[in-house]
Amino acid sequence: MLTKATIKLVKSLAEKSNRYANKLFVAEGSKSVLDLLATNGELIQIFAYADWLKIQEAKLPNSTIITCVSEKEMSQLSLLKSPREVIALFAIPNPRFEPTQMKGLVLALDTIQDPGNLGTLIRLADWYGVKHLLCSADTVDAYNPKVVQATMGSLGRVQMHYGDLSVFFKSLQFPVIAANMHGKAARQFAYPINMVLLLGNEGAGISPYLEPFIQQSISIEKLGSAESLNVAMAGAILLDRYFGQVLG
Repeated sequence: MLTKATIKLVKSLAEKSNRYANKLFVAEGSKSVLDLLATNGELIQIFAYADWLKIQEAKLPNSTIITCVSEKEMSQLSLLKSPREVIALFAIPNPRFEPTQMKGLVLALDTIQDPGNLGTLIRLADWYGVKHLLCSADTVDAYNPKVVQATMGSLGRVQMHYGDLSVFFKSLQFPVIAANMHGKAARQFAYPINMVLLLGNEGAGISPYLEPFIQQSISIEKLGSAESLNVAMAGAILLDRYFGQVLG
């Protein structure tokens, strides 16, 4: 039975403070839910149409609270304009930051504000096999429903670490390579195998307090007339430059 209290709880998880107070986040749609399950996401509760449950119920952990809902009830629960066939509540993971376990490229994000940008960067990390994202405390929350939706299921395969980037950099002791408009041409840069790629805020760039930790800066060569690149687009190009050289 779907209660008003349950609807209120699910809707409240659109807000960061409520997500962390309840230690829960929302995933909507079959792909997102099943991909999170496949990566050992801790499923707490699920709301789904009868047809979906008939096909997928055997995949759900025995401890899961399962509620079969109608289209009207799904629209009451959903945080999307067009509700999907399933909504799930997952526990927010709390991965430990273990610098000795990290190798290769680590992606660091300084004050990224747009949920779509973060979601795309998480998908890019997953595409290239980057396992760790270091995020400044004021970067948009990875468990924001818009970010979860934009990751298309990749969120469960990338470990998200939030905190003071300067503390992360000191502990990791990898060279920090920052992307900006005035660095060395990324096409000609000799990438270290173990490194941090630092991307800055969409408008303001990289915070001044991080400058002492930056070993070198790289830029994407501009050949046309566009004023700038979206941070997620820039991240895609730089990830490909790194892996194109390292995997050579």
